[in-house]
Amino acid sequence: MAKHYHKLSKVLQRLLFERRMKPVDLAREVDLPQPTVHRLISGKSTRPYRSSLEPIAAYFSITVDQLLGEQPLDEAEHAKLPTKVQFKEIPMIKWDAIEGYLQQGLAKDHDAYVMGAPSLSDHAFATVLEDSSMEPVFPKNSTLIFDPTQTAKDRNYVLIQLKEVKLPIFRQLLIDGKDQYLKPLNPDLSSFKMRLLEEGDMIVAVLIEARTSFHQD
Repeated sequence: MAKHYHKLSKVLQRLLFERRMKPVDLAREVDLPQPTVHRLISGKSTRPYRSSLEPIAAYFSITVDQLLGEQPLDEAEHAKLPTKVQFKEIPMIKWDAIEGYLQQGLAKDHDAYVMGAPSLSDHAFATVLEDSSMEPVFPKNSTLIFDPTQTAKDRNYVLIQLKEVKLPIFRQLLIDGKDQYLKPLNPDLSSFKMRLLEEGDMIVAVLIEARTSFHQD
């Protein structure tokens, strides 16, 4: 029978609870995939790799053995650790309201927010992808965080306002010399050729982060 690391799970749950952190916060801080962190926290991991445990232990200033529950946490040192990671509130904007948000600039009140990296500009915003044009990399209903202040580069994922379309579209940007092309990723759309970015079309924001939930309410 596969061994489950329940002590590891309990230690991680305690550390996150005391710091008011979510698994996604920890994954971002230690640069590990969210599914990996989730398995460790839930106790479902049957063979946690040291390469995954070491950055987590270092982040909390404890040893790997303490993280695994094989040694007790040093309460004195443990109490000195920060209780909350600092993040920036990023407004959630509905897809059909993005154009208005970009035109009005900074707005004070929004119905919903997500937590983002503090390095994001004050103009950054999040939205939910409403179609499957960028699957499988970006599944429908992914949360996308964009920053309008970033400069788009070759192979970036960008939000574009086309001159003849009211709603913005999400595509990969490919640059060939002076020409810029927009590419959907979904193989089902292979019959649709890449579109040349034309005069009047405008890149309005660059993708900074995408978050995918595998749980459906």
